[in-house]
Amino acid sequence: MLKLLPNHFKKIGLFVAPLGLLLWVAMQKGLISDITLYFGLSNSTPLNIITAIVGLLSFLFGIYAMAFSKEKIEDEMIKNIRLESFRTAALIQIILITTGLILVGLMKEPPKDAGMMLFFIAAIIIFWFTYIIRFNYIVHFRIFKNDK
Repeated sequence: MLKLLPNHFKKIGLFVAPLGLLLWVAMQKGLISDITLYFGLSNSTPLNIITAIVGLLSFLFGIYAMAFSKEKIEDEMIKNIRLESFRTAALIQIILITTGLILVGLMKEPPKDAGMMLFFIAAIIIFWFTYIIRFNYIVHFRIFKNDK
């Protein structure tokens, strides 16, 4: 069985994931190159590569920390909600991938390799966002509302 991270990693993930995504987007938009030119550096390629790697790994670690951190009270109900959330996220991912591939097949000019890679990366990210959002909604809002 997979060992879950301690509860405090959830807060770390909530901070690190958006920060990593912002770093990666800043690199993609060319903001890192603009900053290096502002400071008088002519070659921004190494800094772009470092920013992209750090941003992506930070984002992935943040998502991992949010998805696999224990709750304050980790019992059988939480384990069942975790499993149901995985099932729901997998079902939504399968539906999106199937629909997306059908739409790509119907296109007159289907996307090239980079477009398909982006499509599958988005499908993976949607899976994890769906899992995290559903799990936390049920644990923190639906159960809390029923306890009142």
